[in-house]
Amino acid sequence: MIYVNAGKGHYVPAKALADSMNGEGHVATVEDLFVICEAPFWEWYCKYEWRFMLHHPRLERINHSIDDTKVSAALIRYFSVHTQVRKHFLAWYEKTKPDFIVCTNFLGGNIITPIVQSLKLDIPVFSYAADAFNNPTAGYNKAIDLLYIPTFIGKELVIAKGQPADKVKVCPFPLQSGIQKLKPLTKQEAREKLGLQDTFTVLLNFGGEGIGNTDFLEEVAKRGLNWQVVVVGKLSMTTAFKFSLFLEKHPLFNLKTPGFVDNIGEYIYACDIQAGKAGANSLMESLALKRPFLVSNLLYAARDTGSFLNKHKVGWVEDNVKKQVDIVEHYFGDRQEQIAMSERFSQLPLQFDSEAFIHMIFEDVKAFKAGK
Repeated sequence: MIYVNAGKGHYVPAKALADSMNGEGHVATVEDLFVICEAPFWEWYCKYEWRFMLHHPRLERINHSIDDTKVSAALIRYFSVHTQVRKHFLAWYEKTKPDFIVCTNFLGGNIITPIVQSLKLDIPVFSYAADAFNNPTAGYNKAIDLLYIPTFIGKELVIAKGQPADKVKVCPFPLQSGIQKLKPLTKQEAREKLGLQDTFTVLLNFGGEGIGNTDFLEEVAKRGLNWQVVVVGKLSMTTAFKFSLFLEKHPLFNLKTPGFVDNIGEYIYACDIQAGKAGANSLMESLALKRPFLVSNLLYAARDTGSFLNKHKVGWVEDNVKKQVDIVEHYFGDRQEQIAMSERFSQLPLQFDSEAFIHMIFEDVKAFKAGK
């Protein structure tokens, strides 16, 4: 399982799939693309460019939209086979001898596929669209053996970009084992277990990088809304400073900040609404546990999330803070909408199952070998 260290969005599905495979007695490893290819500059660049963009989401939407082209995809393929990356990948391959490779970042499939073909290695290279509702154009590659994507709307969009239809496959979403094996809890049970009050609860998810602000909290406090707000994620230094200032200003605000948690599923069960940036893992885990998601900052890679949420009515996309609180306030006061929301979750065209996904991969590996 090969990922790129640009946030947790690509690592988490790689880890989820590897855990499922190892749990069934296979040997699966999780590798950083630019570590195995010995490209330290790109390892550094992907890591810190992404973190910088999370601090500046408007700039991210502009910058990544400019970079995300088929020209970029072609350049990536060219340099992958005309630089030392090719040699270093071969050295790793000879040492590891994998039966197949799954790339959970668009760069992986577009870099490794041409290398494997140029070296005439008898190994399938599969790519997984970690953004769930689309795949970056910069990852466009007709030659990749299979592109997995967990939504039908995503399949339609990547085929429209030119990806061969017979090489695009809808797959289950690879849930982390902590979510997949979690015993269902009622809101009351989850709140009691976590020591939370049994009242209307908003879960603010700042993701693996813990980057966010207190704008939403300020608006809730301004309106005097008696909600419980739980913020998860290890807060970055600047974010933690903003929160300390907020609590000095609003010492009675019902705010819980448990930090980074390894039982996120229990916190999702405890909430009425989850909100945050549109990271595919946070969003899909929320949908798997039947909690609506309010996307508060729509990053470029997640731009098609809105189409899915608008179609299936299990969440919202809104950048404006006042309108965000309007949405939550309306949902809080509309019992009929809360009931309707629960019913819509049962109709989602999604499957959440890491084990089903790995068995799909095994069958596709067999088909690849048989075709050879």
